[in-house]
Amino acid sequence: MFEIGFWEMSMIAIVALVVMGPQQMTKTIRSILNSIKKVKEMSSRVTSQLTKELEAIDTKADDAKK
Repeated sequence: MFEIGFWEMSMIAIVALVVMGPQQMTKTIRSILNSIKKVKEMSSRVTSQLTKELEAIDTKADDAKK
């Protein structure tokens, strides 16, 4: 979707370091990583719930055919 290469990410990191400074940069990175972790956990929960629902629908459809 987004085609951001190594050099673009490097430039973003350098600009962020200059603007925020090293102290604020570490806090910001930790915050971003924690947010990404929460989003991944939520995504896996939603995926597993959808899988369970689809299995239940398939089971009901199989029972109805019999």
